[in-house]
Amino acid sequence: MDITIDENMTAADTSKSVTEQLLISSERKNKASWTVWLLVTVIILTGLVFRFMLLNAFLLDFDESMHFQVAREASLYDAWNASRIHTHPPLAFLFYHYWIALGDSELMLRMPSLLFSIPALIFSFLWFREILGERPALIGLVFLTFSMPMIHLGALMRGYMLLLTFIYAALYLQERFYKTRSLWALAGNCSCLILAMLTHYSTAWLILALGLLGLLRVVSGTFSKRMIVGWVISQFVLLGVCLAFYFGHVHAFLKSTARKDLWEFWLTDSAYDPNTTHPVYLAMMRVMEFIQYLSGPLRIFIIGLLIMGIYMLFKKGVQENRSKWVAFERGMLVLIPFMVAMLLFHLRIYPVGHTRHSMWLVPFAGLAVAAGSWPLLKRPGLIKNGIAVVLILLWIDSFAYPNVWKLKTTQTPQMARQVVAVIEKTIPAGATILTDDSTRNVLEYYLVGRTVLHGKPLGNGYTEYEMDGYRVVTIPKFHFYLYNIETDWESFTEVFGPDSTEPLWLVYLGLETSDAQTSNVFKRFPPGKIIKRASFLDNQILQVQFQTP
Repeated sequence: MDITIDENMTAADTSKSVTEQLLISSERKNKASWTVWLLVTVIILTGLVFRFMLLNAFLLDFDESMHFQVAREASLYDAWNASRIHTHPPLAFLFYHYWIALGDSELMLRMPSLLFSIPALIFSFLWFREILGERPALIGLVFLTFSMPMIHLGALMRGYMLLLTFIYAALYLQERFYKTRSLWALAGNCSCLILAMLTHYSTAWLILALGLLGLLRVVSGTFSKRMIVGWVISQFVLLGVCLAFYFGHVHAFLKSTARKDLWEFWLTDSAYDPNTTHPVYLAMMRVMEFIQYLSGPLRIFIIGLLIMGIYMLFKKGVQENRSKWVAFERGMLVLIPFMVAMLLFHLRIYPVGHTRHSMWLVPFAGLAVAAGSWPLLKRPGLIKNGIAVVLILLWIDSFAYPNVWKLKTTQTPQMARQVVAVIEKTIPAGATILTDDSTRNVLEYYLVGRTVLHGKPLGNGYTEYEMDGYRVVTIPKFHFYLYNIETDWESFTEVFGPDSTEPLWLVYLGLETSDAQTSNVFKRFPPGKIIKRASFLDNQILQVQFQTP
C-alpha cells in the first residue's frame, strides 16, 4: 500500500494523514471483500437452481437405488451390514438411513447432494483463494459450479458431494496449516480426510498425492520440528485408516467377478483402444478424457486454460517463495495428482476417464483452470473483466444451460412408473421374471419401495428375490449385454432345471444406452421364440421360451 506524506506537514498532521489513508484502505478492502462474497453467493445460488432442476428429472437409477436399498434397512446396524456387500465405505449409506425418515421421493432422496453442494463450493473457493487470490478463485468456483458432472453429482442420491465437501475442507485446512503453522489446522485436515475415506475409497489416492506434496514441504526446510512431528503423525494415522479399510473391506473385492466386469467396461468406455494404444499415451489420454468430461464443447479452451494454469502455478511458486522446494511443490499441485491417476490406471488399480470414480481429481482440475485465468485477472480492468465474463457465459451457454434447461430424456420417474404399470398389467402374479441387476435395482424402488428385500443365492451367480408377488431372478452380470446365456447354458439349466425350456418372462430397462439395444442383447440368448411382447420405449417386457442350444 502506498501512503503519500507531504514534507511540509507537522508530525501530528503526518500521523493524522497516515491514519486517514489506512482507514480509506481498510474501507476499500472491506468493500472489495463484501463484493467478492456477494459474487460467491450469486454464483452458488445460480448453480443450485441448475441442480434443483434435475432433482426430479430422472428416474432413480440403479446406483441410486442401490443406496436406497441399504438406507431402508430397519436399523443402523442392518444398514451397515447391508453396505458391506458394496464396494463403498459406509458413511453415505448410514447418512441416508436417517435421511429417508424425511421422505423417499426422488426429490427428497437427492436433496442432500444439493445441500452438500453449498459447503463443497464454499470450501473450494476458500482453497482457491488461499493459493491464488480472490479473482482467480471466482473463476475456479464458476468452473466447479457449472461443470455438468458437478451439476449431476449435486442432483443424485450418491455420496459424492459429501465427499467433495470433506476433500475441499481438507485442502483448505492444509493450506492454513502451511501458512499459520497451526497444528489444529493439521488435525482438521487429517479429520476431514478420514471422513472423506469413510465416504469414498478414492480418497486413498488423494491421501497419497497430498503425502507426496507434503514431503516436498518437509524437504524444503520450512517446517519447524513441531510441524514435522505433527505431519508425520498425521500420515501414519491416515495410513492406518487406509490399511484398516483395505483389510477390513476392500480386500474381499480384489478378485471378484464384479471388479473384472468393471475393468472390462472402463477399458472399452473410451475413444482409445487399450490393445493398440501405447500404455503411457493411453494413460495420458484417459486423463484428457476426464478433463473433456468436465469441460463440455469448449474443451479445447478449457484444456488450454488448464495447461496455462499449471505453468502459472510454477511461475507464482517461484515468485512468492524463497525455497525452491516450496516453489516446486506449488507447481506440482496439479501434476502430481494427475500423475498418480495415470499410474493407477496403467497398473489397472483404479480407473481414470469420463467416470465419477475420477472425481477425486476435480479439485486439481479446478485449481488449474483458476490459475490459468490469473494472467487475465491479476490486474483489474473493465476490458479484461468483460472478456472473462463473456467467456464464462459462452461456456455455460454451450454446456450447462442446454443440458439442464433444454434437457430431453425418456429416463424420467413417470417412465419408470409406466413400465411398472405395464409389468403389473402384462405379467401374472407369481410368475418368474428373469432380469439383470441394473434393472432389478430400479424395479425394487418403483415396485416395492421401503419394503426390505434380501436376495437368495441360487448358485452360479444367479440370485432370487420375492418382489411384489413376483419371483425375480437376476443373472450373474450387472447388465444383459455383458452376459451370454447361450454360452453359459449349463449354468442356466443348473439353476432353472426342467423349467429352462419353459415359457419365462424377461424384463430389462434400456436406459437410453446403445449397448442395451435388442439387436445386441438378443444375440446373447439361446435359440427360442418370443411368445408375448409388451415393450415400452427402449424397455423390454417379453415372454420367451428358450431351446437347448
